Amino acid sequence: MTPGFGPRIHGPRWAHLPILTIGLLGVQILWSVEVSYASPYLLSLGLTKSNMAIVFLAGPLSGFLIQPLIGVLADNSTSRWGRRRPYMLGGCALSVASLLLLGYTREFAAVFTGYGNSMNDVVTRWLAILSIYFIDFSINAVQAVDRALLVDTLPSSMQASGNAWAASMLGVGSLFGFFVGNLDLPFLLPSLGSSELQVLSIITSALLLGGHITTAMLVEEKVLVRTAEQPRLSFRTEIREIFYSIPTLPRAIRQIFMVQFFAWLGWFPVLFYTTMYINDLYARSALAVGTPSDIVAEGTRLGSRGLFFSAVLALLTNLLLPLFAASGRSRGTIGTIIPECFKFPLSTLWAGSHLLFALCMLGTCFVTTVDGAIFLTALTGIPWAVTQWAPFSLLAEAILNCTPMSLDPEPSSAGVRDELDRLEMHTPLFEDIKELEPAPSGDGRNLSAQAGVILGIHNIFIVIPQFIATILSAIVFTLFDSGDSVTSSVELEVEMPAALGRASDSLGEKQNSVVYIFRLGALWAFIAFMICRQLGRELR
Repeated sequence: MTPGFGPRIHGPRWAHLPILTIGLLGVQILWSVEVSYASPYLLSLGLTKSNMAIVFLAGPLSGFLIQPLIGVLADNSTSRWGRRRPYMLGGCALSVASLLLLGYTREFAAVFTGYGNSMNDVVTRWLAILSIYFIDFSINAVQAVDRALLVDTLPSSMQASGNAWAASMLGVGSLFGFFVGNLDLPFLLPSLGSSELQVLSIITSALLLGGHITTAMLVEEKVLVRTAEQPRLSFRTEIREIFYSIPTLPRAIRQIFMVQFFAWLGWFPVLFYTTMYINDLYARSALAVGTPSDIVAEGTRLGSRGLFFSAVLALLTNLLLPLFAASGRSRGTIGTIIPECFKFPLSTLWAGSHLLFALCMLGTCFVTTVDGAIFLTALTGIPWAVTQWAPFSLLAEAILNCTPMSLDPEPSSAGVRDELDRLEMHTPLFEDIKELEPAPSGDGRNLSAQAGVILGIHNIFIVIPQFIATILSAIVFTLFDSGDSVTSSVELEVEMPAALGRASDSLGEKQNSVVYIFRLGALWAFIAFMICRQLGRELR
């Protein structure tokens, strides 16, 4: 394929990177809403914790299937609108529809069943599960396209600055999502809905769609034209290439992937069960007074508050910690104002983040109050911030310093693939924005398509532990939960006196089952810490 024209971003030069990455703001807000409200909402519909864990297989399943699928389809697209924008807008439309369905499941189910009957409860439950699957599948596609568009549009010298803006958009999105979740939105915006989730679904949908429409209108993509000499590779060949490339990776890159594997065994439960953990602690405390729905709503807001504090700390870490990352290629960046004696190798900072995360998870052995749980949750913002940018920077640095791997699993594709371009690494902070350099010439597949193969392999090592963590969570919930959570509105309505009696009992008499998952995460984080230390020695 040959490029029809190069990429271009309209608008003033200072706005180029915000325009290119603003879509990730809405993506992260949507993730924040799902993390904060999906678990309590499913429990309120009568799902047990073990069944809810199976529902959240949607996340890793979508990451495993949808991201490679969309990546291959977009890489081969010859649409006159560009390779990424059609999939971006289509995925956004499906995400918005699915999010609104999640917010208004009972109302939508009532169209077919009416209110106040058992059939409405059953249909509402299944529609909520279906909407979560559609949300995860569609937003994974959007996020993959957003990342690929950044790679396609920016030259290698601006990739670090672009990823810094992307990380900042993700941080601001988390901050906004969790902050708004602390407010009593039905009281402030009664016209948008009668529940927190309903109002949030409308606000998030508007921001997600608005951000991506802005990017689609102001970013012109490189259009690819297929020639007879450059035949289209089949989807099967593309997928086979990803898996055949894994054994050919240099040792440093494989170590980065293994660190991610064990790190995400610990992170996935924290991302989805933190609200449920704090909610359950609140429901068991003496502070839990009021109607069952009031207790659930207040517990969910407290969980969202802990995640909000975590997002604040993550955003500050994303802005400040890269200043202290040692790099031999930090010319012209803000990081040069920090004396070298105060800088550390990025691998050391990444290893330290795993150790801090392990300590936070072990802290659940001693925390018995809501305030203590909120503090631990907030503290995880530091390692989470490092997780958002350190692996990608180290991966690019490893590619830069290692012999490029061959991306040709078979001799028949040797004429189609080029070698991986060498990526120029900078300290991941805001650099002076320069004019866009001409897009790479050739078949249009060198930087973006070949980087896509490595990112696809990287995503596999993030997704597989999510499957494992989900299965382990379901087993733990089955063993340590009798199926009746005090955060479940079903139990609270039927056994309210007993539930309130339990709230005044010692927490040691009946543990919140989520803590066992978190404590197991401490083990995975420590293994990631050890591998990361070895990686640092090899990189040095």
